[in-house]
Amino acid sequence: MQSRIEQQVMASVGVIYATRQLVSATALKLYICILSLYGIGRLVWVSHVFENWANVGLQGTLQFATFAVLNTHLAVQMTLVVLMFAGVSLFLDFTRGVSASNRSFAGGATG
Repeated sequence: MQSRIEQQVMASVGVIYATRQLVSATALKLYICILSLYGIGRLVWVSHVFENWANVGLQGTLQFATFAVLNTHLAVQMTLVVLMFAGVSLFLDFTRGVSASNRSFAGGATG
């Protein structure tokens, strides 16, 4: 049976651990991606973008995307830049984590 002091210490450790995880760099990047996607959804009529995209077909996708980004409001452009930067950074964090876990599994099998 744990004493009251042990319970309090373990509860404090749990709160500190959860807080550190919630404000880690990777978590903040995820929050930025979510907020950017929400912002784009609020700034752009997304269904019309997909309708117009369907009208140009796959051959005109690159031209359509370039034209759409260059001819939109500055707020949308900045939101897209933030989303792309945070998304790439989050992807790199993910790939680093996956490759590190693969190395640890491989290292444990030979040792």
